[in-house]
Amino acid sequence: MTDLPDMRKPKQDRSRIALERLMSASREILHEGTFELLTIAEISKRSGVSVGSIYARFSGKEELFVAVMIEVMQGLDAEWQQLTTSLRARHLPLRQLVPELLDLQADYLRRHAGILRPFMARADDERIAGIGKAAYQKNEQIFIELLMDSAADIHHPQPELAVKFCFTIAYAALARFLGLGSASEAAGEGDWDQLKQDLGVMCLSFLISPAIETQ
Repeated sequence: MTDLPDMRKPKQDRSRIALERLMSASREILHEGTFELLTIAEISKRSGVSVGSIYARFSGKEELFVAVMIEVMQGLDAEWQQLTTSLRARHLPLRQLVPELLDLQADYLRRHAGILRPFMARADDERIAGIGKAAYQKNEQIFIELLMDSAADIHHPQPELAVKFCFTIAYAALARFLGLGSASEAAGEGDWDQLKQDLGVMCLSFLISPAIETQ
């Protein structure tokens, strides 16, 4: 797990509780809007933690933002792992597994889109981009491993590459609908349920159809 940057970890219960309050307040603010709305004054107001106490733990707003992102992404990683483990335990055939997994991925991203938007909007920051990339790759690997359990039913000549492509395409389409990253202007275009269904059908067809040879 990635450690929290530049933060003095509290040893006393009172200090830990205060830290939890300010981190919770920061997540709440980010979920409501953007990085610009995240100010030390507003965090102090909502958390009941003094400005001085906040600066005693973080060098400023940037470091607090990074710490909150790491904490959030750790939680999302754990949730994705739990969701996919539960799906794997059902031992579904590939024809059922693919649409179920795409539906799971879609609803997972939609559930957390509010907190992901301000993180993705600041991907020009190297540290933030690195945290986001690591989380993306971890989710991608879990997706691949789950579908590769059914590799015998995948007819693409390069099964793992095909599964990875499905993740990439599905993620891009879902992110566009949810307005994540650079796709904010396209948010909400189309029908959500139809999108999920189409992604499931498309990915399954790509995986089970015999490869078409090209000249």
